[in-house]
Amino acid sequence: MNLKIIQLGTMHLKDCMDIDQKSLNGIWTQSQWEKELTHPKRICLGIIEMETKKILGICSAWLVIDEIQITFIAVHPLYQRRGLGKFLLSDIIKRSKSLQTNSIYLEVKNNNEQAKAFYKSMGFKTVGIRSNFYKDGSDALVLNKETNKKS
Repeated sequence: MNLKIIQLGTMHLKDCMDIDQKSLNGIWTQSQWEKELTHPKRICLGIIEMETKKILGICSAWLVIDEIQITFIAVHPLYQRRGLGKFLLSDIIKRSKSLQTNSIYLEVKNNNEQAKAFYKSMGFKTVGIRSNFYKDGSDALVLNKETNKKS
């Protein structure tokens, strides 16, 4: 596969909603996606397969002062377990350094063992918990990765 990370825009709305629905059961509404794709303080990236022009994975994050808050990351179910999540997250980490942010935060469902192991492998550490965070009442772990450490 010939893959590239691109900046997503409103022309990718349908792809974002499709991946959201298929991978995470549609956690965001169309209006939430529209805002995410157009807001100037958002980073919305996608992995595109260059030959088919198909979006295979997406990552959205907020730039807040000197931090990045990852709000969404998912890979289309047909393309999971192929390193695409790592490709996306590595790009966000790289951008964090160039944007001179000091840390990256995200939430992960407390019982999502695969995701927790993945984030740990990427250098994230648990720094807190958000009770009753998800629609089903599950708790979220707050994870953090320090970037651009001050000496």
